[in-house]
Amino acid sequence: MKKLIVIIFAVTLSYISASGFSFAGSDPLHTHFKNPVKLSDITDANETGDTECDLCGCYMGLEPNFDKNQIGLRYYVFKFHNDPQTADPDPNLDHEEQSTTGSDEYYNNIELYGRIYIDPKTRILFGIPFSINEIDNKTLNGMGDMRILGQYNIYNTDINGETNFWQRLFLGGGFKLPTGVYNKQLTYGVTEPHFQPGTGSFDFLFTGLWIAKLENIGIGWRNDLVYTVNTTNKNDYKFANRFNWASTFSYDIITESLNFLPFAGIYLETANPDKSNGENEPGSGGTVIMGTMGVGITYNMLSMDLDYQLPISQNFIGIQPQNDYRFFATMGYSF
Repeated sequence: MKKLIVIIFAVTLSYISASGFSFAGSDPLHTHFKNPVKLSDITDANETGDTECDLCGCYMGLEPNFDKNQIGLRYYVFKFHNDPQTADPDPNLDHEEQSTTGSDEYYNNIELYGRIYIDPKTRILFGIPFSINEIDNKTLNGMGDMRILGQYNIYNTDINGETNFWQRLFLGGGFKLPTGVYNKQLTYGVTEPHFQPGTGSFDFLFTGLWIAKLENIGIGWRNDLVYTVNTTNKNDYKFANRFNWASTFSYDIITESLNFLPFAGIYLETANPDKSNGENEPGSGGTVIMGTMGVGITYNMLSMDLDYQLPISQNFIGIQPQNDYRFFATMGYSF
């Protein structure tokens, strides 16, 4: 996977150097940004930012052609590693079975996502994932939980002739629906809840988004906050409420035919322990900080986003799998 990312970036940089690129703010293509009077005037294929909110797979994406409706497919994989354990495993939990050499876990998702504008300031976001999860060469797959969010642009500033800085603030919320399977079993015992494609619970999402940009030099900054309030499912299991924050800086690179948006930043998620039958679940909860980097590529109404994350800090409660990496690839069409 790491070799794949290196190859992708090498090809991207080779294309840029061969295409006669110009940086944002120095090219006539950017003159239409100078005096926007409404949101759609400043939000096109070069919109800033990337946000990735785990939330059992929630990922809002780079959002090219920010002011337009969009539909697309997103693939993402989270890889975890279990270190060898000397203690005897719990025979009732697939997740805790350990070999003498440790084990790997892969959480693969293919998601249909969309963005629909009701009016210039109000938009609906949705995601419908299908999960293919693998642990110790055993696979469990099925539909995941659908998410639907609404966001409203409550504050914005216009660029006038005296400044090249603008900012936008969105607030919103939504739901995670219990559409995914959550009682599937492997070859023995009871499958650990985090390995299931769905959670079996109806949950509430609260979101905030702040974006800003210096148009003359093409540098953007984006911050996303998501807080999830989870409820108890029919198995009397409650995933802990979860807080996610993503902060990324981006830079516009314009060629004659393609727009490139490399970005880098950090991603944080934190949660208390889950609860089973009202009691704290051992080996759940904690905090992880990831470094993230990637690139968005846009050609007219088509877009591709690549995002790679590596752990910076992991502080989990009890014995839990450790993050190895996370990778996202998105293809979208705007209309």
